Amino acid sequence: MMRLSVARQSERGGRERNEDAIGFCANETLGCFVLADGTGGYEGGAVASETVVQQVLKRFSAAPQVDLAAIGASIDVAREALHEARGAHPQFPGMDTTIAVLMLDTERALAYWSSLGDSRIYLFRSGRAHILTTDHSVLQSMIDAGIFTGELRGNRKRNLLYAAVGSEDVPERVVCDEPLALRSGDTFLLCSDGLWESVDETIMEILLRHAETPEQWVDELMRAVPDPEAPGQDNYSVLSIWVGEREEVTTRILPLGQENG
Repeated sequence: MMRLSVARQSERGGRERNEDAIGFCANETLGCFVLADGTGGYEGGAVASETVVQQVLKRFSAAPQVDLAAIGASIDVAREALHEARGAHPQFPGMDTTIAVLMLDTERALAYWSSLGDSRIYLFRSGRAHILTTDHSVLQSMIDAGIFTGELRGNRKRNLLYAAVGSEDVPERVVCDEPLALRSGDTFLLCSDGLWESVDETIMEILLRHAETPEQWVDELMRAVPDPEAPGQDNYSVLSIWVGEREEVTTRILPLGQENG
């Protein structure tokens, strides 16, 4: 059975308040890790993100289970929690949030994930970053359709979402199709768009290769944000989970196509 090591950090950036929320719940074999990035202005985004994180973790704590049914239910729990929060806070009718949920079973060595919005879950294996989730943004959908061929990062329309927790309809590709088989040395990163917009995957990989602990890697990721207090810098948050021990599967770079060899 593989040990889990966790580190997390969240910063306000250049905004008046931090509307990101992060949290996790784990026992000896099962873990649930959640990150949400609230929207809606004033304090609505903070209420939305904190509410969905708390409720997803509360559900997991009450009945720890890691499988496709459980990871699918995490989205339902988040949507129900946001609906109730909107009713309890009529002053924030437009509040909403993204969500990214990772569930791990170290006894069966399996990982499951779900997401809505543009908060991401990365897997780092064999020295490379792999984005497990899909950005539910208009620009990403245009890239996927071949309509837009420019850069996602830095585009003014990048954060225009077509789906989040409070959307009327839930799109496809919200829950993983099948679990990922874990390897000792796998590293996961949940992050809000304020982080991945500012720090690209190459930098993430380099910083991971030089980090000895999750805490050190998280610290370096946060320091890599170029101008953290600039007016345009969004809240940025990370939640990192290291599986087992730091070893070659974490840092050794293999040629493309050989990661599963």
